[in-house]
Amino acid sequence: MAILFEEFIEKSNKALSVDELLTVFLDTVKQHGYDKMIFCLMTDHKHIGLEAGVGHIRNYPSDWMKYYFEQGFEKIDPVITYSYQKLSTFKWSEIEERVDITRKQKLCLNLGIEAGLHNGVCTPLWGANRFAGVGLASTEKKDACDGNIDLIAAYAHHFYIAFQRLHSKNQKNNVTIPNIYLTNREIEILTKVAEGKSDKDIASIIGVTPHAIDFHMRSIYRKMQTNSRIYATTKAIALGLIHPILNPYIKV
Repeated sequence: MAILFEEFIEKSNKALSVDELLTVFLDTVKQHGYDKMIFCLMTDHKHIGLEAGVGHIRNYPSDWMKYYFEQGFEKIDPVITYSYQKLSTFKWSEIEERVDITRKQKLCLNLGIEAGLHNGVCTPLWGANRFAGVGLASTEKKDACDGNIDLIAAYAHHFYIAFQRLHSKNQKNNVTIPNIYLTNREIEILTKVAEGKSDKDIASIIGVTPHAIDFHMRSIYRKMQTNSRIYATTKAIALGLIHPILNPYIKV
């Protein structure tokens, strides 16, 4: 039975442990053809007591990960280095098309594929003075993934939000709860964004200019401490700031 986006949000928010959250996430992305996942903290996450590290959570082949670390690939992995230049989810295949990579970086990519990691995608996760990322791959070579990159990005961003919340609960020190206030107009606009509407569509629906939409979106980004459209919407949903009518093919 397919898991809808709103159901994924609900189940993620109800998860009582990281293991439960991981199960929900993997069950959901599996519907789109991805059965392998790695979650990396690229910077220290002091607010939840975690240090930076590649593969904080993973179900990649153990032999491959052992060799990966033995060869020091985590220091030159082109997926990781390329993610620092990206704000949105990208396919691993685009890396060689857009940047010059070294022989060792190319070897890293090729050996990953030989280890059974096909159709790879990565979602950079930018937060306030912190950076993480989710990598997904398929054990099947062809026709395994449906290509719904935007939906995968939304899942990954909410996973990151829920992951931080679960770790915050385990912290002995008090963790600051975000005090984010959106105006009625910002709520209206961000709700439409979460429902898959473009800025041009939203401007037409609510009767303002595209310039006005851009102005409000910049204010939303500032309050959410992000430049990511997807992160802003998923964070707003998680905090109960907006209540969009979602469907399984949401494109944010």
